[in-house]
Amino acid sequence: MSILEPLHPRLVHFPVALLATGSILALVYLLGWRRPALPVAAWLMLLLGWLGIFPAVVSGLVDRNAALDDPAVLAVMNPHIAAGFGLLIVYGLLLYERLRAPAVLDQPRRRIWLLALLLAGLALLAVEGWLGGKLVYDLGVGVQS
Repeated sequence: MSILEPLHPRLVHFPVALLATGSILALVYLLGWRRPALPVAAWLMLLLGWLGIFPAVVSGLVDRNAALDDPAVLAVMNPHIAAGFGLLIVYGLLLYERLRAPAVLDQPRRRIWLLALLLAGLALLAVEGWLGGKLVYDLGVGVQS
């Protein structure tokens, strides 16, 4: 095992932190704490976090090949992978909304849609982290023996 294996755990922490913080900043702004810097910070964090998901997903798929073909591992790993792709989609939709209308956080008609996407993204982050923790701590995936 080289120093870079497994690579996936080394690449997931920054995207998770950026997406969670960006989502919370956007939620705070949507729910009424209107500070001019909040949307800028939220969108920047969401963009950087979303870009960081790509290497995390690719490295996860590469590291998946080194995992055991144990049914217990696959029962957790497959939903973990699906949640990773779900994160790409949900946060991609959020960023697309921002691209379509730069001041989308200030549009009351879109508030419910944005709230739903932000809450779905946070829920997916929680599920993704829980499943990843289950893979490592309960099933020993990627842990040296």
